[in-house]
Amino acid sequence: MGMRITTNMLRRNYTNNLMENIGGLEKARQQVETGRRFQWSYEDPTSAAKGMILERRNARNADYIDTAKNAQKWIDSQSDILNQMSGYANQIDESEFMAALNDPTGTEGRSAYAQNLRELQQSLVHSLNTQYGDTFIMAGTDGRNVPFELKDGKLYYQGKDVNDAEAMSELAKQTLYVDIGFGMTFYPEGHENAGDIVPSSAFDMAFPGILAVGYGTSPVGVNGKGGDMPNNIIALAGEMADALEKEPFDRDLCNAMWDRFKEGRDELQNQFARVGTKAQLLENTLGRLETEKQNITEQYQDAVGIEPALAITNEAYAKYSYDAALKIGMSLLGNSLLDFMN
Repeated sequence: MGMRITTNMLRRNYTNNLMENIGGLEKARQQVETGRRFQWSYEDPTSAAKGMILERRNARNADYIDTAKNAQKWIDSQSDILNQMSGYANQIDESEFMAALNDPTGTEGRSAYAQNLRELQQSLVHSLNTQYGDTFIMAGTDGRNVPFELKDGKLYYQGKDVNDAEAMSELAKQTLYVDIGFGMTFYPEGHENAGDIVPSSAFDMAFPGILAVGYGTSPVGVNGKGGDMPNNIIALAGEMADALEKEPFDRDLCNAMWDRFKEGRDELQNQFARVGTKAQLLENTLGRLETEKQNITEQYQDAVGIEPALAITNEAYAKYSYDAALKIGMSLLGNSLLDFMN
């Protein structure tokens, strides 16, 4: 004797199977939308754990990339400023001062060149006080305040006389480290620099402007007389202008100042090259971080992802199965009801 199959049994079995088809269709749609093989960690705990690790790595790497790009803009601005200053320094060295020493009109001609030197002196100060957003680029770590001030013929950096070598040497050491994936670490307890960042483990964005133009004074002997002369090319430019206007004209003193200025200009070029090296380091670091991003993406795809073509195929098959189930269900339930009535 055969087993009796009622309409309720058919309806119940059909409903269960239809819900499974709906669940399969929804899962297939989620795979297409998210690119993931699964949505819940319990479906594949091992792959889910690996995926979480890769997500954290990717987020950290993205932070490194953003920081490196911001640092790159900052360093590019520093480079532009130093390049502009090099142009002013070369103009003083190769054009204005040379012409002043050889001007045939004497005092009147030298006075005109002295005025040009003071204007170039102001231009150098303005370049050093350039802002990036609302921050002064060449101010070391004190980016909220104007770093350089030329007042009554004297130049000040962060409120201190640039001829004060001791104060300037401390300000020249200012650093501003950012983490761009070098494994930033701190000196341990017991170290003389305990709590400070290990320089090789981070990137230093700071550029104390005093490094570009020099500081302190150095002795110089002219015409049998000794004295001190500024090492700072901006302060020196002012004294060079004064010397051009002074009578009687002291050519030997001017030549000594010119030699000192050339040394300062060369150091400015060295600092320009130093910033260029930092820019290249950032470029290389960004390349490495972008490669790391690609590697993480590939590893993540292998761990939790699904190929787009396969996901679309699965969705199409799930949709086909669902549509077929609807058609079969309508036919099956309809026939069973008629049989019952007969």
